[in-house]
Amino acid sequence: MKKIVTGEQMKKLDQYTINSMKVPSSVLMERAGLAVSEAVTCKRFSADRILVVCGCGNNGGDGVCAARILHLKGYKVSVFVAGDPKKFSEGMREQVEIARNYRINFVKNPDYAEYTVIVDAVFGVGLSRPVTGRMRVILGQINESHVPVVAVDIPSGLNSDTGTVMGIAVQADVTVTMAYAKPGLFLRDGQTHSGHVMVADIGIYDTRLKNQDEDNFCFFRTDKEDLGSLFIRQENGNKGTFGKVLLIAGSKNMAGAALLSGEACMRAGAGMLKFYTTNEIRESILSNLPEAMLSVFDTKEPLSEQLEKDMEWADVIGIGPGISTEPYAGQILEYVLKNKGNKPCVIDADALNLLSLHMSLLKSAAPPCIVTPHIGEFSRLTGMSVSELCSDIPKAVREFVQEYGVVCVCKDARTLTILPNGCAYINTSGNSALATAGSGDVLTGIILGILAGSDNHADIRVIPLAVYLHGILGEAASFRRSKAGVIASDLIEELTIQNKKLENQ
Repeated sequence: MKKIVTGEQMKKLDQYTINSMKVPSSVLMERAGLAVSEAVTCKRFSADRILVVCGCGNNGGDGVCAARILHLKGYKVSVFVAGDPKKFSEGMREQVEIARNYRINFVKNPDYAEYTVIVDAVFGVGLSRPVTGRMRVILGQINESHVPVVAVDIPSGLNSDTGTVMGIAVQADVTVTMAYAKPGLFLRDGQTHSGHVMVADIGIYDTRLKNQDEDNFCFFRTDKEDLGSLFIRQENGNKGTFGKVLLIAGSKNMAGAALLSGEACMRAGAGMLKFYTTNEIRESILSNLPEAMLSVFDTKEPLSEQLEKDMEWADVIGIGPGISTEPYAGQILEYVLKNKGNKPCVIDADALNLLSLHMSLLKSAAPPCIVTPHIGEFSRLTGMSVSELCSDIPKAVREFVQEYGVVCVCKDARTLTILPNGCAYINTSGNSALATAGSGDVLTGIILGILAGSDNHADIRVIPLAVYLHGILGEAASFRRSKAGVIASDLIEELTIQNKKLENQ
């Protein structure tokens, strides 16, 4: 896991390093400038003519410092100061003075298209209001030039915490972010504005955040190396050792969702799987997934004695894929949440839509509960509009988790998972291949299977890993086929391949 810090946390770390660790601000700026200069000259694009566009703050100072380093290496570089010199920060003022001493070329009205690469050092992580006026024009001109851009810390105009565009934002090809990645580089618009993200070590470390801030909220991103522990199985184990899953899924004409989720569950390592489903899809389940057990019910009498026995038998419960939103499905959901005890329960798809009408059920349910909504479903769960949610997804998910005490996997192009302890995980695996019918059902199955295979069947820390693995499957499947050509069953096929790779590590 790699730590991600908010803009406010980054400011605290920066000040802690300067004031408590006694590392001068100028030293940090010098290392930042060096990192930016190395990114500019890394042969991703031509560095024949370099323009560094700077704001008034320390982000601009990093840019001027990079310009000096590039100048001393023999590159043809010019600096355009976009801000008012009267508003320079101390670091920026110092860097401009040094640059002038080295006779670096400063320009006033650059023709952006004349350059082969532009360094964006206008705004950093401290931007808190929309970009307007002259600065908006400048950022627009940078974008319209279609010249490759290296952004310093974060593309100017992008909110460092939410990834939303503050009026306008630079479209970067590479972003060199200092010390730690920022949430906004991956969330919402950040994914398409940040380009390739490089984290530069400039001498700022997390000693200030080891105990976290007062609100105990932190971000992480998962790496492939973190998946190594997922599929370590006891050689003397049996099917019971690897967990028993009850999957309440499917309905008339909706067998596919149940089958996708069920097969993914077993391929992810669950020892045993039992469906609780309607009579109408009995034959479809038996013929397509004979490894699974089956309990069926009549929709007129959904709360059978068998459901009670099945819940008692299971280690992990999943409910939702294809169950419909008919009243009988609501009855089952209510029964499960009231009687599941401390067994983990994954709530997805139709069950989320039913739940949105009776949120008190979620509040009174014993933990752990795991909800896996996409943005539309999350809108129904919270009563907030999609636009409200997208303006600050971390805040909305965090408040939801705090109110209901659940794990929330908010599915998006960059899925955000937040645990009840306040830890948030931004998923950076996957691509548009996952935007296909049944992909969410596969994710539910993977979460169920991995939970079942964990030592105590309720280790919610594996959930971000399951999300990351799901993304890896999308990448691998699209490589073999195409992003547009991937269907959900391809993800399950890839799951067996990736599991084998992980087992052999």
